[in-house]
Amino acid sequence: MVEFIETGDVARLIERSPARVLQLAVAGVLPIAARTAGGRRLFRREDIERYIAARVARKGSVAV
Repeated sequence: MVEFIETGDVARLIERSPARVLQLAVAGVLPIAARTAGGRRLFRREDIERYIAARVARKGSVAV
């Protein structure tokens, strides 16, 4: 089952601000999976976990 999470939740997971999450989404680094009727961006948890794992592998830390 696909789990969708909002920008604020992504920000907490990657330890960055919601504004930075949106910058990464606009740049195509974090794929936006869907939008709500109100325009909120939704991300797949799986994509965010993959992003975190790649950053940890590259940097050797959780910081992104």
